[in-house]
Amino acid sequence: MSAAKYIDHDFENELIPTKRRWSVDKEVENVDLIEDSEIDAIEENLEITILREKFSSSLSSLEQLRPPEGLATGIDVFDDFLLWGGLPKGDLTLLNGKSDAEATSLATSIWMNTAQKIHAENKAVAWINSDSELLTSDLVQKKFNLKKLSTVKRPKEDQKEAQNIFEVLQELISSSLFELVGCHLPETLLKNQQLQKLKKLARIHQVALVIISPAKQWANHPLFSLVIDCARDFFTVKRALHRPTPFFIQGSVIHANFRNQFTSSARSFVC
Repeated sequence: MSAAKYIDHDFENELIPTKRRWSVDKEVENVDLIEDSEIDAIEENLEITILREKFSSSLSSLEQLRPPEGLATGIDVFDDFLLWGGLPKGDLTLLNGKSDAEATSLATSIWMNTAQKIHAENKAVAWINSDSELLTSDLVQKKFNLKKLSTVKRPKEDQKEAQNIFEVLQELISSSLFELVGCHLPETLLKNQQLQKLKKLARIHQVALVIISPAKQWANHPLFSLVIDCARDFFTVKRALHRPTPFFIQGSVIHANFRNQFTSSARSFVC
């Protein structure tokens, strides 16, 4: 008798390739059977889950991957280059205008341009007047919303001047009323620990603090996340988050935005 006669017909059928079919346990709802492709998907999801648990401490949320918030200056060449899209919120910016009135005026104009953008959103800004003042007549001419602009007199010059300026800045930031706070300081009146505290408060209350100063000592200060050197011929971004610096911008590009803003008076900034 040939060997073929001993092969059961059903056994022959068993040798025919068929798709794997698996019974699914009770945890998978409304499904009785699952095919190869679905098994692969489950195994892949399981592997991802295991990896996620293993590296959870190193993973970043989508919120953390988004660029940090900023306030647009309205000057495209700055806003396009900076990761914040403008002046950083919750951080310190130094506009390092040289001691001459024109350069300081240009630095202040950047702040004022930013303030105008904020006013357009019906939000408030604050400025501390010092040797350089924002004049009401200029603000009215430029159609600033004076109800959304708070100007504070610089404290009297005495031995406690630095402490007084620090306290005023601290109060303005902590009030949570302002998106942007600006101050012109001809000298480095603030100490390191005071700058550190202001930076911390700015981060807590998500306020952009901008200091305009010709002081060379601050040009490389690590507490300022954004440092821009303002001069007539070149504007130089000396420090900016995740951006190659120094970054030079032709003065003519900036001057086009501030054509009518120059003044011979150190006390008058036309915005």
